[in-house]
Amino acid sequence: MKPLIKRVTITAAFAALSLIGFGAQAGPVDLSSWSALTVNYPGGQNAGNWNLSADNHSVEQTINADPSFYLNNLNQTQYTMQGSWRVDTNSDDDFMGFVFGYQNSSNFYMFDWKRGNQGYQGMTAIQGMSVKKYQGPTGNALNDHSLGQFWENENSSSTATSDMTVLAKNQGAGTGWNRFTNYDFFLNFNNTANSFNIIVKEGINELWNVTVADSTFTSGQFGFYNYSQSNVVYAGFEQEGGVIVTPVPEPGALAILSLGLMGLAIRRRFLH
Repeated sequence: MKPLIKRVTITAAFAALSLIGFGAQAGPVDLSSWSALTVNYPGGQNAGNWNLSADNHSVEQTINADPSFYLNNLNQTQYTMQGSWRVDTNSDDDFMGFVFGYQNSSNFYMFDWKRGNQGYQGMTAIQGMSVKKYQGPTGNALNDHSLGQFWENENSSSTATSDMTVLAKNQGAGTGWNRFTNYDFFLNFNNTANSFNIIVKEGINELWNVTVADSTFTSGQFGFYNYSQSNVVYAGFEQEGGVIVTPVPEPGALAILSLGLMGLAIRRRFLH
């Protein structure tokens, strides 16, 4: 019976290949199939203006906008992603980053990075980095005071941040981003570990390396994040691994396929 079981399992794995896809990339991610989120989170500014480069390998958010995402439209798990940001203006000191595990406009993880301290309408944004989790009941934007849920990055104790939890932070003097500077990041989003890892670097200098133990969202879209910061370029993104979980494959087949999708090669390249 052992050979029969082996044949059936392999057949299931190959059948699953026809239903799901891999997100592995040999070079920079082609962003031509990505799109800006159409939900406009309130904030009194315009929606983001995302300009795709001619080669489809970078995109720039050009205006001082309300919270805005540029999403890959793939419900994926078990992947690594790396890329870079650069702010090409002397204007402003606000947010850039990325979202992942994105289910809908109410439920997702976010990494954001603020250049300078700033109070706004009774809320506080502290310079530095934070990892947040958003959990809203509607699936369509967030509850009341949704602006506060993006601006606040130090705590999640106020009614203005009832849908947001700060999972980790690296804040304080000297932790903000600098203008006209390339920053690299690495994300390992691996639902089998019930955690995810984020690394941010400037050249060879590691600015933050954090592993967050949370498994609320085990799959979802990846996307770039921008809030009230113009002329941010998101470029050179590479993905390794990535199981598309819609439609959901057979559990046994998914287990087999996941063995080769841990993104170890890209992690080694990033860390050295």
